[in-house]
Amino acid sequence: MLGAACVVLGLLIILIAFLVKKDQISSNLKETAFFDRVFGTTPTFISEQDGKSKPSVTTDGDSVILNLKGNPIDASEADGSAEESSSSEEKITINQLKGQEKEPENPDDFYNRPAVEEEAPVAAPAPVKTEAEKPKADQPKAPPKAPAKTELQLCFTVIDADGTVVRKMIKRSVTKNDSPLTTAINLLLAGPDYSNTAERNLTSFIPKGTKLLGARVSNGVAYLNFSDNFEFNQEGTVGQINQLMQVVYTATTFSTVNSVQFLINGQKKQFLGEEGIRIDQPLSKGSF
Repeated sequence: MLGAACVVLGLLIILIAFLVKKDQISSNLKETAFFDRVFGTTPTFISEQDGKSKPSVTTDGDSVILNLKGNPIDASEADGSAEESSSSEEKITINQLKGQEKEPENPDDFYNRPAVEEEAPVAAPAPVKTEAEKPKADQPKAPPKAPAKTELQLCFTVIDADGTVVRKMIKRSVTKNDSPLTTAINLLLAGPDYSNTAERNLTSFIPKGTKLLGARVSNGVAYLNFSDNFEFNQEGTVGQINQLMQVVYTATTFSTVNSVQFLINGQKKQFLGEEGIRIDQPLSKGSF
C-alpha cells in the first residue's frame, strides 16, 4: 500500500510540473522531435504549439515588426516586405510605443532638442480699488461731533423801580449729562451770568458761599442738602422767602419733581434760621 501511494504521489508531482511547464516542455519536445523518434508521429497539441506562442517581435533599427496574429516572421520578411502584408501585420515604431505619433526624420535632432521650459503659473492680478475705496491722504478728517446740549431753566429775580421783587425764569444751554437736577441747582447757586446781556439785571437772594451737598428724587420729592450758608440770609424774611422760591421753581421744572424737601447739613430742620420760614415739610410752587 505504501509503495502504491508513493507511486501515485510521484505521478501527481510529475503532472503538476508538466502543467506548470507545459509550454516549455511542449516546445522542447517539438524541437527535439521526441515523439517522431519514439512513436513515429507527433501529437497535434505539440505540432500546434507555435500557434499559442506570443506575437513575435523583430527589430529593425529603432523600428519593430510585430506579428499581431502571433505567426512567426522569417528574417527575410523583416527587411520591409512586411509592409506588403499590412492586412495581417502592422509596423509599430519605438516612438509609437512611447506615445509619439511620428518618428523624427533625424534621430540626432530628436535627442538634441532643447528642453521645453514650463511656464510658471501666472498669478491673478490684484483687484483694482476704485477711487471711492482708495484712502486719500489729503482728505480732511471729519470734525468730531459736538457734545449733545440740553436747556435748563433757572429761577432768578428782578427788582422793579418801586422795589417790588419779580420772579424771572431764564434758560441756560449746557452739555447734556446724567445729573441735570444737580447741574441746575449748582448753576442757580453760582448766580446770574453778568457776561450775558439778558442776565445783567437779574438778582439772586441765595446767600453767597452756599454749596449743594447732595440731591436725590423720590416719589416726586427732591431732597436737596445744602451747607450752613443757606440757613442765614442777610435780607431777612423777604430774602428767605425768595431764596426758597428760587430753589423750588428751579427744581420743579423737571417732570419728576413736584416739591422740595430742604436739608441743612443732612438734617431736616423746622425753620430756616432761628425763627424763619418753616422747612420741615416739602415746599411746592403753591407754597409761595
